Amino acid sequence: MRKIIAASIIAFSIAGLAYASNLSVDSDSQHYNEKNKKIEIKGDVKVKYDDINVVSPSAEVLLNSQTGKPETVKFMENAYSYQVKADKKHEVKAKILEVSLLNKVFRAKERTQSTVLEKGQPTVIVTANSQEYDNKTNTMKAKGAVIINYKDVQAFADYAEVNLNKQNDVQKLTLSGHAYVKQGNSQVKANKFVHLADRKITTATGNVFSDINTDGTKIKVWSEFQQVNQISNTISASGHARVEYEDYVAVGPKATVYPNKQNKLNRVVFMGRSKITNKGYSIEANKIEITMDPKDFKAEGNVKTLLQNVGSNNSTGL
Repeated sequence: MRKIIAASIIAFSIAGLAYASNLSVDSDSQHYNEKNKKIEIKGDVKVKYDDINVVSPSAEVLLNSQTGKPETVKFMENAYSYQVKADKKHEVKAKILEVSLLNKVFRAKERTQSTVLEKGQPTVIVTANSQEYDNKTNTMKAKGAVIINYKDVQAFADYAEVNLNKQNDVQKLTLSGHAYVKQGNSQVKANKFVHLADRKITTATGNVFSDINTDGTKIKVWSEFQQVNQISNTISASGHARVEYEDYVAVGPKATVYPNKQNKLNRVVFMGRSKITNKGYSIEANKIEITMDPKDFKAEGNVKTLLQNVGSNNSTGL
């Protein structure tokens, strides 16, 4: 039979907070260690802290040496935490899970995974070497070998930060350090990504490379800065922008990729002194526009053309 000692329900108030919270601890055995100021808990541990639930084979409640009140709960041996808000559920799994009772911060270590579910279906899954979740600010931070699955997008990075609203909806996603994002047959690499979910805008900065493959249209874009607007389906690139499409290679200070009436990427516009190169010729102009369907381009503003190997027997010339 399960054993529940009197200390299994601990009511406490924390200085600096305007409310009191209850910490309920249920387990097979509990031992108060006076010397180390902690409660050792073993066997089918179940902890409830406000709307947060944690289960684990064993745990420790660390007490404040001055007040004797609980400060931190450390769960070991594969802990599982969950929080339910309306039709959304936030889960955390890890080998070790530490919960700060003062500021409601969760720290997960080793084999960590966080999941946000909506109506029972996962919308965000984050795995990493370590994760930290601040329940007050609804901010999740992940470090080391981060992998994020968000709807139809898969992302990889050294560090990630996810900002959620009170309903556990993703508001902002930040990736940094060897960041890589894949969606369908398209992929983007950059030093840093920032995705604003409500505005449906993603910004990539630092050594950005996009390999876009949608609806049979293949475009490669290099630049220092790129921004994708999902609403208008446009891609803006600046800072040594370079675009490759089939046998066209174009470079310039700024380029924007636009869709056609069918919302398919079909036009690239370079602004500023730009250059387009093909087999046998290169053209410089203040504005260059490339069209995919029908395949064509036009140049405007102080246009200069260089024809290669004119008059030679080389068949690659015009």
